[in-house]
Amino acid sequence: MNRCVIIGASPQTNTEFIRSMILKDDFVICADGGLDSVLKADIIPDILIGDFDSMPKERLKQCENIRTVVLPVEKDDTDTVSCVRYGMEQGYRNFVLLGVTGGRLDHTYANLHLLKYLAKRNCQGMIMDENTQIFYTENHFVLENKKGKTVSVLPFGCESATVSLSGVKYQAENLVMYSDFPIGISNIVISDNSKVMVQQGGVLIIINREV
Repeated sequence: MNRCVIIGASPQTNTEFIRSMILKDDFVICADGGLDSVLKADIIPDILIGDFDSMPKERLKQCENIRTVVLPVEKDDTDTVSCVRYGMEQGYRNFVLLGVTGGRLDHTYANLHLLKYLAKRNCQGMIMDENTQIFYTENHFVLENKKGKTVSVLPFGCESATVSLSGVKYQAENLVMYSDFPIGISNIVISDNSKVMVQQGGVLIIINREV
């Protein structure tokens, strides 16, 4: 499935990692301040989207041959939300968000909500940085080839979630997880085909890529 990759403006982004994550057939959207990472990584995005209110004109000039959508400074949507919507309008249903964690906590938290936004619209979404992969599901999720990794499963956007966990060190059957008690932290994947099965609610699945 073709991917839409969105590069955000996190100041903690490793540009070499960003470059390594871009595949030949990806449709790449640069979200506003993500332009810094794009230029440093020598990535040519398919489109730039943002209000660019704090971006030096000299930097924008470096991308004058790339299609650009300039958004109003005062708006309801974040630049990243606008990028996701644009990608969906182009027909993409598989999204990878890079450079959207770290930096301001409120921005990171808002970006986590985009995973739920995508899931509600029958799209696949993944947030990734050097050390972490983050998914959201309200159904079944298979952790393929993650043996040995640390995984946390936490209710998200709901008071509680009922889940079953298999192929992990601490397995569970119809476990009710409440949002005010983080019981799902730091499990260990012991199978290359482990599963998170959600019977009620929705959860974030946070996988540590390095152990």
